[in-house]
Amino acid sequence: MRVAVISDVHVLGPDEARRSHRIYRNIGLHHSFWRRKWDRALMRVRRRLWNWHPENRYACFVRALDEIARFEPDWVVANGDFGGDAAGVGISADEAFESVRRVVDLLRCTFPDRCRFVYGDHEIGKHSTELRRGGIRLESVRRGQSDLNMPLFWHERAGPFDLMGMSSTLLRLDLFLPEALPAEIPAWDELRRRHIEQIHEAFAALSAETRVLLFLHDPSALSALENIPEARARLPQIERTILGHLHAPALLRLTRLFSRLPALNPRYPVARIIAHGTRGAHRWSVFRPVVCPSTFGAGHHFSGGVLFLEAWDGGRITVRHHRIDG
Repeated sequence: MRVAVISDVHVLGPDEARRSHRIYRNIGLHHSFWRRKWDRALMRVRRRLWNWHPENRYACFVRALDEIARFEPDWVVANGDFGGDAAGVGISADEAFESVRRVVDLLRCTFPDRCRFVYGDHEIGKHSTELRRGGIRLESVRRGQSDLNMPLFWHERAGPFDLMGMSSTLLRLDLFLPEALPAEIPAWDELRRRHIEQIHEAFAALSAETRVLLFLHDPSALSALENIPEARARLPQIERTILGHLHAPALLRLTRLFSRLPALNPRYPVARIIAHGTRGAHRWSVFRPVVCPSTFGAGHHFSGGVLFLEAWDGGRITVRHHRIDG
Protein backbone atom coordinates (compact mmCIF):
# COMPACT_ATOMS: atom_id res chain seq x y z
CA MET A 1 0.00 0.00 0.00
CA ARG A 2 1.20 3.48 -0.91
CA VAL A 3 -0.19 6.72 0.50
CA ALA A 4 0.84 10.19 -0.68
CA VAL A 5 0.07 13.21 1.52
CA ILE A 6 -0.04 16.81 0.32
CA SER A 7 -0.72 19.68 2.69
CA ASP A 8 -0.85 23.46 3.07
CA VAL A 9 -0.79 24.34 -0.62
CA HIS A 10 -2.52 27.70 0.08
CA VAL A 11 -3.29 28.27 -3.59
CA LEU A 12 -4.94 31.61 -4.40
CA GLY A 13 -7.48 31.70 -7.19
CA PRO A 14 -7.69 34.88 -9.33
CA ASP A 15 -10.34 36.56 -7.18
CA GLU A 16 -8.65 35.74 -3.90
CA ALA A 17 -5.26 36.87 -5.25
CA ARG A 18 -6.78 40.24 -6.14
CA ARG A 19 -8.29 40.50 -2.67
CA SER A 20 -4.97 39.62 -1.03
CA HIS A 21 -3.11 42.30 -2.99
CA ARG A 22 -5.85 44.84 -2.21
CA ILE A 23 -5.47 44.12 1.52
CA TYR A 24 -1.72 44.68 1.26
CA ARG A 25 -2.16 47.98 -0.57
CA ASN A 26 -4.72 49.22 1.94
CA ILE A 27 -2.31 48.75 4.82
CA GLY A 28 -0.48 51.84 3.61
CA LEU A 29 -3.65 53.93 3.88
CA HIS A 30 -3.96 53.56 7.64
CA HIS A 31 -3.81 56.91 9.42
CA SER A 32 -1.59 55.82 12.31
CA PHE A 33 2.13 55.80 11.45
CA TRP A 34 3.06 53.11 13.97
CA ARG A 35 0.03 50.96 13.16
CA ARG A 36 1.00 51.13 9.47
CA LYS A 37 4.59 50.13 10.27
CA TRP A 38 3.41 47.25 12.47
CA ASP A 39 0.96 45.88 9.90
CA ARG A 40 3.53 46.03 7.11
CA ALA A 41 6.05 44.20 9.30
CA LEU A 42 3.51 41.44 9.95
CA MET A 43 2.88 41.11 6.22
CA ARG A 44 6.62 40.80 5.53
CA VAL A 45 6.91 38.03 8.10
CA ARG A 46 4.03 36.15 6.50
CA ARG A 47 5.25 36.57 2.94
CA ARG A 48 9.02 36.24 3.38
CA LEU A 49 9.49 34.02 6.43
CA TRP A 50 6.33 31.92 6.44
CA ASN A 51 4.00 31.87 3.45
CA TRP A 52 6.36 32.99 0.71
CA HIS A 53 4.96 34.92 -2.26
CA PRO A 54 1.43 33.92 -3.35
CA GLU A 55 2.33 33.81 -7.03
CA ASN A 56 4.63 30.80 -6.54
CA ARG A 57 2.21 28.57 -4.70
CA TYR A 58 0.27 27.24 -7.67
CA ALA A 59 3.48 26.28 -9.49
CA CYS A 60 4.67 24.35 -6.41
CA PHE A 61 1.28 22.64 -6.17
CA VAL A 62 1.40 21.46 -9.80
CA ARG A 63 4.97 20.19 -9.38
CA ALA A 64 3.83 18.29 -6.28
CA LEU A 65 1.06 16.59 -8.27
CA ASP A 66 3.62 15.44 -10.84
CA GLU A 67 5.82 13.94 -8.10
CA ILE A 68 2.83 12.19 -6.51
CA ALA A 69 1.80 10.73 -9.86
CA ARG A 70 5.29 9.24 -10.29
CA PHE A 71 4.94 7.63 -6.85
CA GLU A 72 1.77 5.81 -8.07
CA PRO A 73 -0.11 5.89 -4.74
CA ASP A 74 -3.14 3.84 -3.76
CA TRP A 75 -4.45 6.79 -1.76
CA VAL A 76 -3.84 10.54 -1.88
CA VAL A 77 -4.68 12.51 1.27
CA ALA A 78 -4.86 16.31 1.13
CA ASN A 79 -4.23 17.34 4.73
CA GLY A 80 -5.80 20.81 4.88
CA ASP A 81 -5.29 24.49 4.06
CA PHE A 82 -5.97 24.40 0.34
CA GLY A 83 -6.74 28.12 -0.21
CA GLY A 84 -5.59 31.44 1.17
CA ASP A 85 -8.53 32.41 3.42
CA ALA A 86 -7.85 36.08 2.70
CA ALA A 87 -11.11 37.14 4.37
CA GLY A 88 -10.48 35.08 7.53
CA VAL A 89 -13.88 33.33 7.38
CA GLY A 90 -12.95 30.17 5.49
CA ILE A 91 -14.77 29.04 2.37
CA SER A 92 -17.91 30.90 3.39
CA ALA A 93 -16.25 33.70 1.38
CA ASP A 94 -16.75 33.19 -2.36
CA GLU A 95 -13.12 34.03 -3.25
CA ALA A 96 -11.75 31.45 -0.79
CA PHE A 97 -14.30 28.87 -1.92
CA GLU A 98 -13.17 29.21 -5.55
CA SER A 99 -9.53 28.80 -4.52
CA VAL A 100 -10.28 25.62 -2.57
CA ARG A 101 -12.51 24.22 -5.30
CA ARG A 102 -9.70 24.75 -7.79
CA VAL A 103 -7.37 22.60 -5.68
CA VAL A 104 -9.96 19.93 -4.85
CA ASP A 105 -11.11 19.55 -8.47
CA LEU A 106 -7.56 19.24 -9.79
CA LEU A 107 -6.70 16.58 -7.21
CA ARG A 108 -9.82 14.58 -8.00
CA CYS A 109 -9.23 14.89 -11.73
CA THR A 110 -5.59 13.77 -11.40
CA PHE A 111 -6.26 10.93 -8.94
CA PRO A 112 -9.88 9.85 -9.44
CA ASP A 113 -11.46 7.77 -6.64
CA ARG A 114 -8.23 7.87 -4.62
CA CYS A 115 -8.44 11.28 -2.90
CA ARG A 116 -9.50 12.04 0.64
CA PHE A 117 -9.58 15.51 2.17
CA VAL A 118 -8.95 16.82 5.68
CA TYR A 119 -10.21 20.24 6.76
CA GLY A 120 -7.56 22.75 7.74
CA ASP A 121 -8.23 25.73 9.97
CA HIS A 122 -8.35 28.02 6.93
CA GLU A 123 -11.14 26.01 5.28
CA ILE A 124 -13.41 26.59 8.29
CA GLY A 125 -12.18 30.10 9.16
CA LYS A 126 -9.53 31.71 11.34
CA HIS A 127 -9.00 35.23 12.67
CA SER A 128 -6.94 37.25 10.17
CA THR A 129 -3.93 39.11 11.55
CA GLU A 130 -4.05 41.59 8.64
CA LEU A 131 -7.77 42.34 8.80
CA ARG A 132 -8.09 41.94 12.59
CA ARG A 133 -11.37 40.12 12.12
CA GLY A 134 -12.69 36.74 11.01
CA GLY A 135 -13.24 33.37 12.63
CA ILE A 136 -15.00 30.04 12.19
CA ARG A 137 -18.24 30.07 10.19
CA LEU A 138 -20.88 27.36 9.90
CA GLU A 139 -21.42 28.28 6.26
CA SER A 140 -17.86 27.13 5.56
CA VAL A 141 -18.67 23.66 6.89
CA ARG A 142 -21.94 23.54 4.94
CA ARG A 143 -20.25 24.49 1.66
CA GLY A 144 -17.41 22.04 2.25
CA GLN A 145 -19.72 19.11 2.89
CA SER A 146 -22.48 19.82 0.38
CA ASP A 147 -20.75 21.72 -2.45
CA LEU A 148 -17.31 20.09 -2.34
CA ASN A 149 -18.37 16.68 -0.96
CA MET A 150 -15.76 16.81 1.81
CA PRO A 151 -16.92 15.05 5.00
CA LEU A 152 -15.51 16.20 8.33
CA PHE A 153 -14.71 12.60 9.26
CA TRP A 154 -13.85 9.68 7.00
CA HIS A 155 -12.67 6.13 7.56
CA GLU A 156 -11.19 3.81 4.93
CA ARG A 157 -9.82 0.28 5.20
CA ALA A 158 -6.70 -0.64 3.23
CA GLY A 159 -5.42 -4.14 3.99
CA PRO A 160 -4.04 -4.26 7.55
CA PHE A 161 -4.44 -0.50 7.94
CA ASP A 162 -7.36 1.74 8.75
CA LEU A 163 -7.07 5.31 7.47
CA MET A 164 -8.98 7.97 9.43
CA GLY A 165 -9.33 11.68 8.71
CA MET A 166 -10.84 14.13 11.19
CA SER A 167 -11.23 17.84 11.87
CA SER A 168 -8.68 19.39 14.21
CA THR A 169 -10.76 22.58 14.45
CA LEU A 170 -13.73 20.67 15.90
CA LEU A 171 -11.53 18.70 18.28
CA ARG A 172 -10.04 21.97 19.61
CA LEU A 173 -13.18 24.05 19.22
CA ASP A 174 -12.36 25.82 22.50
CA LEU A 175 -9.50 27.62 20.75
CA PHE A 176 -11.67 28.99 17.94
CA LEU A 177 -15.08 29.51 19.55
CA PRO A 178 -14.32 33.04 20.90
CA GLU A 179 -14.27 34.32 17.27
CA ALA A 180 -17.47 32.49 16.24
CA LEU A 181 -20.70 34.36 15.64
CA PRO A 182 -22.64 34.22 18.94
CA ALA A 183 -25.78 32.89 17.24
CA GLU A 184 -23.79 29.94 15.83
CA ILE A 185 -22.21 28.74 19.07
CA PRO A 186 -24.92 26.14 19.95
CA ALA A 187 -24.66 24.65 16.44
CA TRP A 188 -20.86 24.44 16.78
CA ASP A 189 -21.19 22.60 20.09
CA GLU A 190 -23.57 20.10 18.48
CA LEU A 191 -21.28 19.66 15.47
CA ARG A 192 -18.35 18.90 17.77
CA ARG A 193 -20.44 16.44 19.78
CA ARG A 194 -21.38 14.51 16.64
CA HIS A 195 -17.77 14.57 15.41
CA ILE A 196 -16.45 13.10 18.66
CA GLU A 197 -19.19 10.49 18.54
CA GLN A 198 -18.00 9.40 15.08
CA ILE A 199 -14.43 9.14 16.34
CA HIS A 200 -15.61 7.21 19.40
CA GLU A 201 -17.52 4.70 17.25
CA ALA A 202 -14.67 4.24 14.75
CA PHE A 203 -12.06 3.47 17.40
CA ALA A 204 -14.43 1.26 19.39
CA ALA A 205 -15.10 -0.87 16.29
CA LEU A 206 -11.41 -1.57 15.54
CA SER A 207 -10.16 -5.11 15.90
CA ALA A 208 -7.09 -5.80 17.99
CA GLU A 209 -5.00 -6.52 14.88
CA THR A 210 -5.84 -3.35 12.99
CA ARG A 211 -3.17 -0.69 12.59
CA VAL A 212 -4.24 2.92 12.18
CA LEU A 213 -3.00 5.86 10.13
CA LEU A 214 -4.50 9.11 11.41
CA PHE A 215 -4.76 12.28 9.36
CA LEU A 216 -5.52 15.65 10.93
CA HIS A 217 -4.32 19.14 10.25
CA ASP A 218 -3.38 20.92 13.48
CA PRO A 219 -1.25 19.08 16.07
CA SER A 220 -3.00 20.88 18.93
CA ALA A 221 -5.93 18.50 18.34
CA LEU A 222 -3.86 15.58 19.62
CA SER A 223 -4.36 16.73 23.22
CA ALA A 224 -8.14 16.61 22.74
CA LEU A 225 -8.00 13.29 20.90
CA GLU A 226 -6.14 11.67 23.78
CA ASN A 227 -9.03 12.64 26.07
CA ILE A 228 -11.41 10.39 24.11
CA PRO A 229 -11.27 7.06 26.01
CA GLU A 230 -11.68 4.83 22.93
CA ALA A 231 -8.87 6.64 21.10
CA ARG A 232 -6.60 6.52 24.15
CA ALA A 233 -7.16 2.76 24.48
CA ARG A 234 -6.05 2.24 20.87
CA LEU A 235 -2.84 4.30 21.07
CA PRO A 236 -0.57 1.22 20.64
CA GLN A 237 -2.34 0.50 17.33
CA ILE A 238 -1.70 3.96 15.86
CA GLU A 239 1.15 3.46 13.41
CA ARG A 240 1.54 7.13 12.42
CA THR A 241 -0.37 10.38 12.82
CA ILE A 242 0.08 12.64 9.80
CA LEU A 243 -0.09 16.37 10.53
CA GLY A 244 0.01 19.54 8.48
CA HIS A 245 -0.28 23.17 9.61
CA LEU A 246 3.37 23.70 10.61
CA HIS A 247 4.69 23.93 7.01
CA ALA A 248 8.05 22.40 8.03
CA PRO A 249 8.71 19.19 10.04
CA ALA A 250 11.40 20.90 12.14
CA LEU A 251 8.79 23.18 13.70
CA LEU A 252 7.19 20.25 15.54
CA ARG A 253 10.18 20.20 17.87
CA LEU A 254 9.69 23.90 18.61
CA THR A 255 6.09 23.34 19.68
CA ARG A 256 7.30 20.80 22.23
CA LEU A 257 9.74 23.40 23.53
CA PHE A 258 6.99 26.01 23.83
CA SER A 259 4.86 23.60 25.85
CA ARG A 260 7.47 23.63 28.63
CA LEU A 261 7.59 27.41 28.92
CA PRO A 262 5.56 29.17 31.63
CA ALA A 263 1.86 29.30 30.83
CA LEU A 264 0.90 32.43 28.89
CA ASN A 265 -2.59 33.82 28.47
CA PRO A 266 -2.45 36.36 25.63
CA ARG A 267 -5.70 37.99 24.56
CA TYR A 268 -4.99 38.49 20.86
CA PRO A 269 -6.74 35.61 18.98
CA VAL A 270 -3.81 34.17 17.00
CA ALA A 271 -1.40 34.44 19.95
CA ARG A 272 -4.02 32.86 22.23
CA ILE A 273 -4.55 29.94 19.83
CA ILE A 274 -0.80 29.28 19.62
CA ALA A 275 -0.18 29.61 23.36
CA HIS A 276 -3.06 27.36 24.41
CA GLY A 277 -2.70 24.98 21.47
CA THR A 278 0.89 24.01 22.29
CA ARG A 279 0.08 23.05 25.86
CA GLY A 280 0.44 19.32 26.27
CA ALA A 281 2.77 19.05 23.25
CA HIS A 282 5.18 16.91 25.29
CA ARG A 283 2.48 14.20 25.17
CA TRP A 284 2.02 14.23 21.40
CA SER A 285 4.77 11.66 20.82
CA VAL A 286 2.39 8.84 21.89
CA PHE A 287 0.60 9.38 18.56
CA ARG A 288 3.87 8.96 16.59
CA PRO A 289 3.34 12.26 14.73
CA VAL A 290 4.85 13.07 11.34
CA VAL A 291 4.52 16.49 9.73
CA CYS A 292 3.79 16.79 6.03
CA PRO A 293 5.51 19.98 4.84
CA SER A 294 3.82 22.66 2.83
CA THR A 295 4.37 22.23 -0.89
CA PHE A 296 6.25 25.56 -0.93
CA GLY A 297 7.87 25.16 2.49
CA ALA A 298 8.12 27.86 5.13
CA GLY A 299 9.20 30.98 3.32
CA HIS A 300 12.66 31.15 1.78
CA HIS A 301 14.31 29.08 4.48
CA PHE A 302 12.77 25.61 4.14
CA SER A 303 12.13 23.79 0.91
CA GLY A 304 8.67 22.40 0.44
CA GLY A 305 7.58 18.88 -0.30
CA VAL A 306 5.11 16.06 0.11
CA LEU A 307 5.00 12.95 2.26
CA PHE A 308 5.13 9.36 1.00
CA LEU A 309 4.11 6.39 3.16
CA GLU A 310 4.76 2.86 1.94
CA ALA A 311 3.79 -0.43 3.62
CA TRP A 312 5.97 -3.45 2.90
CA ASP A 313 5.44 -7.17 3.35
CA GLY A 314 5.52 -8.06 7.02
CA GLY A 315 3.72 -4.86 8.03
CA ARG A 316 6.74 -2.55 8.01
CA ILE A 317 5.89 1.01 6.99
CA THR A 318 8.33 3.65 5.79
CA VAL A 319 7.76 7.41 5.80
CA ARG A 320 9.66 9.64 3.40
CA HIS A 321 9.65 13.39 2.89
CA HIS A 322 10.00 14.10 -0.81
CA ARG A 323 11.46 17.51 -1.52
CA ILE A 324 9.97 19.93 -4.04
CA ASP A 325 12.21 22.87 -4.84
CA GLY A 326 10.47 26.24 -5.03
